[in-house]
Amino acid sequence: MAITKYKVIKKNLEAVINYAMNGEKTENGILISAINCLPEKAYSQMILTKKAFHKEDGRLGYHIIQSFNGNKVSLEKCNKIGIELAEALWGDKYQVIVCTHTNKDNVHNHIVLNSVSFIDRSKYHNSNVEIALLRETNDDICRKYGLSVIETKKATKEQDIARSRIKNYNRNEGKMELIKTDIDEAIKVAKKYQEFITILCYNGYYIKRIGNGMSISSPYYNRNIRLARAFGEDYTFDNIKSRIYRNGAYKMHETNENEKIYKIRIYDGIKINQEKLKTSSFYRLYVHYLYLLRKLPPKIHYEERTKEYYKELDKFHKTNDEIKMIASFDLHSLDDAQKLKTHFLEKVAPLKNEREKLWREFNKTTNENQKNIIKDKIATITDDINKINKEIQTCKRITDDSEKGEIEDNLTKKRVNENQAKNEKELTKNKDKHRIR
Repeated sequence: MAITKYKVIKKNLEAVINYAMNGEKTENGILISAINCLPEKAYSQMILTKKAFHKEDGRLGYHIIQSFNGNKVSLEKCNKIGIELAEALWGDKYQVIVCTHTNKDNVHNHIVLNSVSFIDRSKYHNSNVEIALLRETNDDICRKYGLSVIETKKATKEQDIARSRIKNYNRNEGKMELIKTDIDEAIKVAKKYQEFITILCYNGYYIKRIGNGMSISSPYYNRNIRLARAFGEDYTFDNIKSRIYRNGAYKMHETNENEKIYKIRIYDGIKINQEKLKTSSFYRLYVHYLYLLRKLPPKIHYEERTKEYYKELDKFHKTNDEIKMIASFDLHSLDDAQKLKTHFLEKVAPLKNEREKLWREFNKTTNENQKNIIKDKIATITDDINKINKEIQTCKRITDDSEKGEIEDNLTKKRVNENQAKNEKELTKNKDKHRIR
């Protein structure tokens, strides 16, 4: 089980951070983790955030202590649970450090949270609802890792009070209704799950999936919101996905019995880089100001596309690949294309063998870190295999084309034209030499 204590830091934030990061208590710094800052520069970066937004006074931060039974939880698991708690509650907007101490019989985490958000300069307040959410999230993560939670009468009563506070807040808070409305609208409009994510991103949301649960950060709050807990079981990952695909039929309408017209969403205006949005705090701040300046969300319009359009587009891309291959590898005949195909097949075979060996090694290994390393290697090799397979398919289309004679003629014409150009070039050179003499 995990017990949490909550303290407000009103002065000397540096002293609290130094105590939490004490090397003698954290295996010489091995058990120190940081979110949205560097561990060795945590204090200076937190102060820099405060200075940037002119919020250096008042509450400086929060100190959360998360204690476990040392006989049930390893040091690594303790640190991992602390990071997961911090990520779930504050990971998108605040700078946090998680330090696991080993100096007592019970392993415990010291979590230090900066009071000012580096994204939107909002200040975190430990209201009754926030404290209730901390305890509820902590219990959920403990259950996920197979740890027990306190079941005494007093604890049960406190849990009931916390849940009722959360429910009342979710039901009565106007901003929560806005979030729910935005999500429902995105579900109605989206044709597939990835489009649902994109729509929410354009509206200033960021979605994070945790198993079948989903957590969302919004423009309205300084913390993440767990959708199923806030709005019910209709908002789990599986149920949201099924609602999207159940509603997706409206995206098409039949013009006649055989033809279907598809509507696609077109965004006009600034496009958001989703990878940067996940990894760069400065880019998230940039996007935030785009919303403030009303440059986002972008305007949307719809365009119709037929089934034949996608067929022709696919045909164009395949033909383009074939032309590129003929030019890049200087193919003069179908035999050249066949030899190139054989070359690619010989090239891909050892990669497939290596991947099979890595999968066998992966299945035998019990060490999680080693498994992750092997998985990364497998992913890299798979990318290489897919690239070569694409080339093989292009060769196959050239050699298996029903109009082989026409392709052969085109290759012959290409060779004749090249020879003619070469002869004309040599003839011009000889004439120039004759004139000089």
